[in-house]
Amino acid sequence: MNPEVDIPVELKDPFKERMEGLNLLLAGLLMGTIFSLMNMRINKKQDQLRKQSYGRIILTYSIMHIVLTVFSIFVIGILSQYIIEGEISRSDILDIKAFVKSSNFFKILIYTYLVSSGIILMQIINQKFGPGVLIDLLLGKFRNPKETKLIFLFMDLKSSTTYAEKLGHVKYSELIQDCFTDLTNAVKEYDATIYQYIGDEVVLMWPYHEGIKNLNCIKVFYRFKELIQNKSEHYLKNYGFLPQFKAGLNGGTLMAAEVGVIKRSVAYHGDVINTAARIQGVCNSFREEFLASKLIVSELENQNTFSYSFIDNIQLKGKKEKVSIFKVNKSHL
Repeated sequence: MNPEVDIPVELKDPFKERMEGLNLLLAGLLMGTIFSLMNMRINKKQDQLRKQSYGRIILTYSIMHIVLTVFSIFVIGILSQYIIEGEISRSDILDIKAFVKSSNFFKILIYTYLVSSGIILMQIINQKFGPGVLIDLLLGKFRNPKETKLIFLFMDLKSSTTYAEKLGHVKYSELIQDCFTDLTNAVKEYDATIYQYIGDEVVLMWPYHEGIKNLNCIKVFYRFKELIQNKSEHYLKNYGFLPQFKAGLNGGTLMAAEVGVIKRSVAYHGDVINTAARIQGVCNSFREEFLASKLIVSELENQNTFSYSFIDNIQLKGKKEKVSIFKVNKSHL
């Protein structure tokens, strides 16, 4: 019979466990707060960031992440020691310094840089395609054409040819950049997606019920006007006039499909989008800034924020049947 042999059991250090748990908690709170504030700052600085190269944006914010990570490690180490022991000893400071010189610390920095660069790059790509579009492309949602129901708002700069000749192509391009930068806040406020830019024209879209809800598809236009008006001093000083836009609104069922090989995007095909473009195109003929189809007006008129005036039944180019269009009145806003 074999004699019993005592097998040493490694006992966990309760103090060490508390320290590790506290460090994780503090790290999550501090770094989560810091990086959230940084992302908020990035979103608020879109006007300045659009003038920077993507490479510079990624490098700048990745380095900032590293600096903040180092700062967080020092703060977390000191705080956790103080909370557990009630004081900070010289040996505690030396332990933190030793960790900073260790290979593990440099591994953390490399990991932080790679992760932060990846996150910022994904944010830039997402902005490039538009919110949600990148996910749809990755998942192949529209690899095969699918029926969908959307609302489209076409907005175009009034008197664009005159202003282009007056300003010259460089200054005119800067004007368009400024206008569409100001549009960003309105788009975010009213849950719109920018489908595409076409010269001095921009096309916004919503899932049908999202566009109808809270009059998002109407309010975004007037919010855009308000944002431009708020910067009237800037526009008058730099361009000599306050830009004004005209808009055409329509919605309904159409087809969505992923198109292209070298450059891929989700494209929408159907009468709905063509009619929205042509409604916007007749704004000048009726000397109106905002026209909408009867279909959209019938969905919106029970919400007593705006009023709608019948303009005419018109024959739009390429359509066999006439389309009833209405003027959107802001007077009841």
